[in-house]
Amino acid sequence: MSEISHLQRFVPTQQDLRVRWRLSAAEFLFRPLLTVLGFVLLAVGAVLVDMSSSRWSPGVRGFFLRLFPHENLIKMLGVIGPGLVAVTTLTLSALLVAISQTSTSVGPVVFDQFLRRGANQAYFGYVAGCAIYTYLVMAVSRPWWAGVGALLAVVLAAGALVLLVFMAYLMIDQMRPTSVVRSIQELAFKARLRQMPLLARSRAVPLLDDEATPVTTRETGYVIDISTARLESLLAGTGDAVEVVFQARIGDLLAYGDTVAKIRGGSEEQRARVAGRVLACVTIDRARNADVDPDHAIEQLANIAWAATSTRQNPDVALASVGALRDLSARWAAAGVPGAEVYGGPLPVVYDDAVQRRIVAALIDLVVVSTSSRQHQTCAVALSTLADILPQLPERDKDVAVRSLQRALPATLSHVASMELGRSLAKLRAALDAIGREEMADQVREMGPRLVRESGLNEEDDLIDHLDDHEITGPRSFRFR
Repeated sequence: MSEISHLQRFVPTQQDLRVRWRLSAAEFLFRPLLTVLGFVLLAVGAVLVDMSSSRWSPGVRGFFLRLFPHENLIKMLGVIGPGLVAVTTLTLSALLVAISQTSTSVGPVVFDQFLRRGANQAYFGYVAGCAIYTYLVMAVSRPWWAGVGALLAVVLAAGALVLLVFMAYLMIDQMRPTSVVRSIQELAFKARLRQMPLLARSRAVPLLDDEATPVTTRETGYVIDISTARLESLLAGTGDAVEVVFQARIGDLLAYGDTVAKIRGGSEEQRARVAGRVLACVTIDRARNADVDPDHAIEQLANIAWAATSTRQNPDVALASVGALRDLSARWAAAGVPGAEVYGGPLPVVYDDAVQRRIVAALIDLVVVSTSSRQHQTCAVALSTLADILPQLPERDKDVAVRSLQRALPATLSHVASMELGRSLAKLRAALDAIGREEMADQVREMGPRLVRESGLNEEDDLIDHLDDHEITGPRSFRFR
């Protein structure tokens, strides 16, 4: 019987449907539906004006009917309604065709970003609302009315055709890789800001080492939000006696039975009470919430760079993505996390902020995957970016980054001994020296002669010594085309 109850949890509940509706509305539906509602109200107003047209003065009514014959307006409505539906269908079809023709490195991200852009939402809402307005006016129109509603439908349809020109340009512009990258950057900034209350009010490491009560989930999906308000209400009566240590982060994919958190400290009764209610503070759904999940943006940038690097494509796409990752890392490191008092005080909650480690992991993946396409310039830029990021990391993250880099660095031997790669290795060695990792820095220094030998050159052709200069190995601008 218990197995059947577990299977029944896959059936969407009312709460699941509410969460899904809320995410859909935030991603795309809210603005178009609001625009359509505005057009419905406009149709009601236009009908009321037409109903009162019999009370107009004969001169005004006659002039209006001579200028805009009622029969012509009604015929126009019969053309406008199907035409607007056709425009909407063709626009969507053109979008899908364009995405299918777009490089596979950015195609899925283009569609995701297309839905979230406010201009796109407003356009589809306008066209759909205009079509609904036209059909409503056609349904209630009377021969003895002046036809104000029909005339307004003609004007709105003309506006839709003008907007179609701008929409065509926006669709093309949004499919440029650099436009996609910049859009993801903006989304990541906003998501990071919305995540700040959780980061500021939680602690990085646990303070209690008592017996822990694990909390597992019966849901399947991504962690899309962790509510600090609900955590504050849940832990209000426990003080610092009980600590919630989250094992899952926002953006993690959970399966049935995965551990979400561990409850430490307090009495067994307190731990059981908190463990029974802590899942109510965690929202899980089948789609990630990019509004509070900066890791989602990082993975999108990493996937774009990975796809462009693993195949023989234009390296500018990968370079633009790496530049965006470097920019995000630098801004977040400079901004830091504000004090807990800004958001209402600290909570006995442990949450691991691994956003910088995700960026480092993405860059190291590029170093490895660049061997398949022999894109030495992408490998060089990834190493140079790692050199910029390493000094900004917390000590624990530095250790993880250095160990990961140590395992991935031999992949650079598959490339040619280019000037860019030599410059990046020299810069990486200087960064490792600066953070006190001299042993790793020596290993990087040895990569120069090995790279020259692997390329079939003589030892005297090693240019690494000539490139080991700060002015030469400093940050280089990324190409955005």
